[in-house]
Amino acid sequence: MDPIQSLISGADPVRREPAGPDAEAALRQALKEGPVFSDSRSAKVLNFDHRRRSRARLAGVLTLTAAAVTAGVLVTTNLGALVSAPSPAPAGTVAAPSPATATPTATPTAATTGTPSATQPPTPSAPGASASAPVLATPTAWTTFTDATGQATFEHPVGWTLSESPQTIQGGAYNVIEVKNAAGKTMSTLRLVYDSAGGPVCPEPKPFQTLDSVVVDIPQKADKLREFARGPSAFVFRIIQGDKVYGSLALADGDLAPKTATCGLYNGILGPDNVPLVHFGDTTWLTADGQHSPLTFDSVAAAKAYMQTQEYKDVKRMLISLALQPAKTQPAQTASSARFVSQDGNASFVLPEGWTAKDVPAGTPDYPASGVSVSDETGKTVAKFRHGTAGGLGGACTEAYTITELDSASSSLTPDWAVQRGVRFSYRVMDQTSVGKGFTYQLGLVDRSSGGTQSSCLMYTVVSGTPQGMLSFADRAVQEPAEPHFASMAEARAYMEAPEYQKLKAMIQSLEITS
Repeated sequence: MDPIQSLISGADPVRREPAGPDAEAALRQALKEGPVFSDSRSAKVLNFDHRRRSRARLAGVLTLTAAAVTAGVLVTTNLGALVSAPSPAPAGTVAAPSPATATPTATPTAATTGTPSATQPPTPSAPGASASAPVLATPTAWTTFTDATGQATFEHPVGWTLSESPQTIQGGAYNVIEVKNAAGKTMSTLRLVYDSAGGPVCPEPKPFQTLDSVVVDIPQKADKLREFARGPSAFVFRIIQGDKVYGSLALADGDLAPKTATCGLYNGILGPDNVPLVHFGDTTWLTADGQHSPLTFDSVAAAKAYMQTQEYKDVKRMLISLALQPAKTQPAQTASSARFVSQDGNASFVLPEGWTAKDVPAGTPDYPASGVSVSDETGKTVAKFRHGTAGGLGGACTEAYTITELDSASSSLTPDWAVQRGVRFSYRVMDQTSVGKGFTYQLGLVDRSSGGTQSSCLMYTVVSGTPQGMLSFADRAVQEPAEPHFASMAEARAYMEAPEYQKLKAMIQSLEITS
């Protein structure tokens, strides 16, 4: 079956899936891996001109000139210098916040920002708005960003920060770019990915609709279109009506056979030839059950009202501005972006500069597994990877302590099993001050079962339902007697700004699993 066709069929609403196990059972049972397809790259390199911004500037000049002639007056305009996109930033640079944004933002591997644009185009009006209504220019200054691989360029408001994790797989350039606003809220994530997979299934598909759609100027892979016809790529604001109204803002290819009900809406586009598969939006899948939905509304009317907010307009403009082109050269394999591959070839991740990783024995004859230990510049073990069959996890609690999640972010794992399990990066702390032990913590990959924040005496940072059973990639998967503690919540929050934390987060987010 064609990869794209496999992807679409994965979201077939008539497929049935039995109700999932509870959290405890989920940590004991493995699920089978879903279908995966790869986006191979050819050696041919194509140039791609950013025509949209040139046309926008020309249209602005013509509009001002026409208005002046109509009024019978002479107008002198000064639009300022045109600003081109900056060159790809070197690894380790940090996006400079605007003067009004004093709070620093953790940056895993590399972040960059362009020069603020000298002109401000009008904010897109909401669909259905009167053509004669005045359009108020947003006071937000905008800048242009180009990712470290040189394949993606888009605009974003000054003061928003971007963190990225570039990597090389089989000679191809891939990246994950997370975009946060000035308050630290994740607005969208751009993924240039090696593979993707079929989507979620559910017992009862839910009705959905598209509230806003704008076709974007991004070519699609010609071979893929011939094999499986799709509509043009577009910005879409779509909602699913379940127990609440769940929404998502993203780029997606049009469906030539639209339905009225779904188990999940896929946010991804084919992209041009010689560019990886592309996801750009607030989530890769918007599921009918609303699990980890980026937007939740009480009604369809509330979802439509959201379209009038500045946040919506900013995200929409950013997504529409995306331009893609093949990487001109293969990214240099520097120490900071070197990718470690396990001996069995089934796991790989970006290894921070100065850190070392080595395969270590893991599992038992009854529960075989593979393992990797990661050490920092001083030789201290800072993280462990384990993947294989496992016994049960559990324990009895006599007291329950408050668990707080201080940070959460997407992972590079996009196969079907990872999507269904809701795999993500998480940093949680447990308040044990009542017994004089301060705040213990764990950071690593979790799923919907293990990543809870309900009060407990136990924390687990693991993922179940993987191709080989259970996976952990964390500073520690379970609590340990000699684990470190923070004296206060303020100290726990401050750790997120430490270089060690930022390196750990970027490394863990970059994990790829093959089988």
